[in-house]
Amino acid sequence: MAVTLAIFALFIVLASGLTVIFPSELLSFIREAVVGPGVWWAAGARLALAVLLWFSAADSRTPITFKVLSVLAVLGALFLVSIGPDGMLELVDWFASLPHWVLRLQSSLGVVFGVFLLWSLSRKWAKH
Repeated sequence: MAVTLAIFALFIVLASGLTVIFPSELLSFIREAVVGPGVWWAAGARLALAVLLWFSAADSRTPITFKVLSVLAVLGALFLVSIGPDGMLELVDWFASLPHWVLRLQSSLGVVFGVFLLWSLSRKWAKH
């Protein structure tokens, strides 16, 4: 599970890093993706993250934090399902109306989150 979570974390770092560099392009991509099953894929990704966090917690440097983040990921998935594609489109449009520096700051937090996951998982490999 920890290896899969590490791959997921690398994807988070990459996607968030690209958003820091190209915020408008990512918003355009998300706007197109939410038309159709995109919201359900996003909710599924959050549920997958929740499962990975929960079951990797014991192998991490921060097991309690991983469990809390797991619960938050489930809540995030439920939120996406509750707002549906139309609500997600409104949310994307609201984000698009913000200044680019705000989007870059938010995306930087995604990079930090991914790096935190990788650091926390590094305990698993440091033991071996």
